[in-house]
Amino acid sequence: MWRRIRAEPRLARLAASTLFIEQPITRSKALAESIDALASEIPVEVDESDADINVFPAARALGYRGVSAKSCKGFYRALLNRARVAHWNADGESSRYFMSCEDLTTQAGIAVQQDLALATLVGATHVERNGHHYVDGMAGAPEKEQLRFHAAHPELYQRSGGRVRLAIRSGALAIGSLARTPGLAVGVMPDWDAMRPMPAQAR
Repeated sequence: MWRRIRAEPRLARLAASTLFIEQPITRSKALAESIDALASEIPVEVDESDADINVFPAARALGYRGVSAKSCKGFYRALLNRARVAHWNADGESSRYFMSCEDLTTQAGIAVQQDLALATLVGATHVERNGHHYVDGMAGAPEKEQLRFHAAHPELYQRSGGRVRLAIRSGALAIGSLARTPGLAVGVMPDWDAMRPMPAQAR
């Protein structure tokens, strides 16, 4: 498919804009054989198959050059894999290996703040995220809680449509306030008393 994209003149801009390919092989087969044929043409990162701390070195041996950092995969695994990228690149005196960042469903509040802090810590400047597209800001949180987050991070959040939500301007987030927040970008806490347990599953 990649070769067909590159051969199609109408897709020249797409091909030129593609930095790497995210794991194109199903999870159960991605680590079964070498991907050198594709990796020789464009960097490929392991993602869905990254199930534990041993996967990235195993994937590297098969031709993968990158790995994604996700809060849902664990804070320490992200740091370990970032250290591997730095070590392997230093050994080869190159920037062959890389780390991308994504966490698709992190929502406004502590989740997105801690994920942004992690992305910054591993040196990422771009994060794949889409939770804000299908979640109505901080809907579900009491208004007072929403306003506290907005007051603590007035550049990161905005109030619109009756909700406090991420303030995305020209595709970017202003995260300076996170550096002034105690702990790992937490600061304001949720209104624990307003939370209700999830209903039990129907049996």
